[in-house]
Amino acid sequence: MRPADPDDIDARFEALVAQFDEDEIRRMTAAAETDVFPPERRRRPAVLMVIAGLVVLVGLVVVLRPDVLERLGIVRPAAGGEELMISDPVVARPGPVLTPIPDGEEGLFDHGPVPAPSDAPFAGTPAIDYADGEQGLVMPAARALGGLTEQEVGQALQRVRRLLSAAHLDPATVRGGRPEELIRLLHPRQREAFLRHLDDKGPSGTRSWVFSLAPDAAEPVGDIVKVSGETTISERPGGGVEIKTDYLFVHPVSRPGAPLVMTRVVEHHRSEFSAYREDGKLVIWWNTDRSAVFGANCALDDGFVRPRFPGDPQGTRPSGEPVDPYDRVSGVSGKPRCPAALGT
Repeated sequence: MRPADPDDIDARFEALVAQFDEDEIRRMTAAAETDVFPPERRRRPAVLMVIAGLVVLVGLVVVLRPDVLERLGIVRPAAGGEELMISDPVVARPGPVLTPIPDGEEGLFDHGPVPAPSDAPFAGTPAIDYADGEQGLVMPAARALGGLTEQEVGQALQRVRRLLSAAHLDPATVRGGRPEELIRLLHPRQREAFLRHLDDKGPSGTRSWVFSLAPDAAEPVGDIVKVSGETTISERPGGGVEIKTDYLFVHPVSRPGAPLVMTRVVEHHRSEFSAYREDGKLVIWWNTDRSAVFGANCALDDGFVRPRFPGDPQGTRPSGEPVDPYDRVSGVSGKPRCPAALGT
């Protein structure tokens, strides 16, 4: 062993460690087991002295040779140059998930979970698997039928698709505005009748042809309305074709000024259209319109939709036995506009 140079850290370390080799530990143990202690008390002082020696040894290693502990994996340098002691296996755990509180008084309300973007407003319902908006308005393949060419049938199907989109998906119409897009697409004679009765109450009102939230009653949540259903086409007696549509439109809405209060309104809508030639021109006529709106109040019959939110007074209760609003098999024929639902 080389001389212990006071300025040589490695030499000092080796000299100190050499003082506590295995022979020395055995001598310390043997000395502890002499007759100084009775036989029943010999083992405890011996063990304590051995532990004390090992503690001193580890302390010297930590002070003088931390690189040894680093090689053994007991100490590892941290990013900032400091040392990080590892005493247990390191397990990665996710940090807390924090839900931001809105600015202003909205954050003080406790009405339920905050709706997140994308599919969160539809979570837990069949609507989560429905198509988004117009993508759900799938038309059958066009074919020559009822004396109409394939091109004419295709034009009729596309006009029906645009009419449905304007009536149930147009943002301005959904928010209760004037349904300009639908008005533009209607046949001129039908457009006149629609406008004349747009503000009527009761069965004659044409506002019920579209989905319109009553002013100050609700606000759409996000830009997505889920759509599911089908369109069928058949030959029309006397020429032309009949086009029948059967769709569910699922609207997520919130209370105005309180975005934490959210619900869904499910609209089951059925319509029948005719497409035929008149004076050599293709005519698309809206024959019938039937719909049932689930999750809405029934107090006023002005054609506007007033969603029911958690905590609202019961008001006028929906009619009939509760049904599954996502079941299109039951249909909407002969049912009230806002029947009772099992849940939306």
